[in-house]
Amino acid sequence: MTYLTKMQERKRFIAEFARRLREARPGERVYMRVGDVFKDADIYSLDEWRAARWAAVFGNDDGPEDTGR
Repeated sequence: MTYLTKMQERKRFIAEFARRLREARPGERVYMRVGDVFKDADIYSLDEWRAARWAAVFGNDDGPEDTGR
């Protein structure tokens, strides 16, 4: 019996999914069971990413500052 590495499983999964997408009729949905193929993938919080992006773009701006003029 041959066992695949996680990377090999992912590559096979993506290749099979791409094949099904190519063969699907326009507007047809393609479903595939993921299982644990992406189980060890890194998970990131989008909220933390958005907050960091917001701070990088707009700085720590809590509103208009009174300059005393």
